[in-house]
Amino acid sequence: MPGSRAHTLKLVAAFATLYVVWGSTYLAIRIGLTAEMPPALFAGLRLLPAGLILLGFSWLRGKSVRLRRDDLRTTAIVGILLLVGGMYSTFLSERVIPSGLAALVVALLPLWIALAEWMLPDMERPSAQGLVGLALGLAGLGVLVAPRITGVHGTPQELGGIAIQVIGTWLWTGGSVYSKRRPVKADALVVTGYEMLIAGAVLLGIGTVAGEWGRLVLTPRSIGALAYLTIVGSCVAFTAFVWLLRNAPASKVMTYAYVNPAIAVALGNLAGRVGLVPPEPVDAWTLAGAAVIVVGVALATSAPMRPPRRTSPQAA
Repeated sequence: MPGSRAHTLKLVAAFATLYVVWGSTYLAIRIGLTAEMPPALFAGLRLLPAGLILLGFSWLRGKSVRLRRDDLRTTAIVGILLLVGGMYSTFLSERVIPSGLAALVVALLPLWIALAEWMLPDMERPSAQGLVGLALGLAGLGVLVAPRITGVHGTPQELGGIAIQVIGTWLWTGGSVYSKRRPVKADALVVTGYEMLIAGAVLLGIGTVAGEWGRLVLTPRSIGALAYLTIVGSCVAFTAFVWLLRNAPASKVMTYAYVNPAIAVALGNLAGRVGLVPPEPVDAWTLAGAAVIVVGVALATSAPMRPPRRTSPQAA
C-alpha cells in the first residue's frame, strides 16, 4: 500500500506539472517579449541549454547519447519542424496577440494531427466522434477569428498573429506525423535533447542573421522568463510528460491538450490585471471560442481510432 500511495502521489505531481507548467509557458513567453527579448534569440536561448541539460541528464542515467546518422537526420528534421516551425511561431505571434489566445490556437494541434492522419492511407483514422471533435475545433477557431475579420472586435495585427500561430501548428503537425512515420529507436529524452539542441542552434542563427544580438537586453524579468522556460517549461515538464507516457494511459496524458489553454487564459488575464503583461481581457468571443475548442479537442483525443485504410497492392 505505501508503494501504491507513493505511485499515486507521483502521478498527481506529474499531471499537475504538465497542466500548470505547460499552461504557464505562454505567459512566460509573453513576459519575456514585453521585456524586449528578440523572438529568435529568446527561443534559441531557451532551447539550446535545455537540450544540453536533457542530454547530460540522460548520460548520468546511463543512457547512450549517440544516434545513428539516419536517426540524427530524422531528429533534425523533426526538431526543426516542431520547434523552429511550431514553437518559434508562438514567440512571433505573442508579439501581437495575448498569451491565452495563442494557447487556444495551439490547442487545435490534436485536431490537425487527426486530420493529417485521416488523409494518409497507412495511418489510423479518427472515428465519428473524432470527426465531430474536429468539426467543433474548427468552429471554435472560426469564433475566435470572425470578430477580427468583421472588425467587430480585435485588430488586423491580431488576425495576423493568429495566422502565424495557425501556420505554426501546421508545421508542428508535419513534424509529429513525420516522427510517427520515421520512429527513432533511442531514449525519448535523448531524442528530445537533440531536437532542442539542433533547433536552438538554428534559431540562434536566425537571430544572428536578423541582427537581434544588437537588440538583446537582459533584465531581471527577461532572465527570469528565460530561466523558467528553459529549466521548468522544457526540462522538468518534458521529463514529467515522458514519465506519464510510461505510467499512465495515453488518453489521460493527452488531457493536457485541453487543460493547458484554460490555465493559459486564466494566468494571462491575472497577469494583465497586476501589470506583468499588457492587459489580456477575456471577452465573450474568447470564452465562446475556448469552450467550443476545448469540447472539440476533448472529443477528438478521447475518441477511439479506426484502422488504416487498406491500399490496393501495386502491380508487379
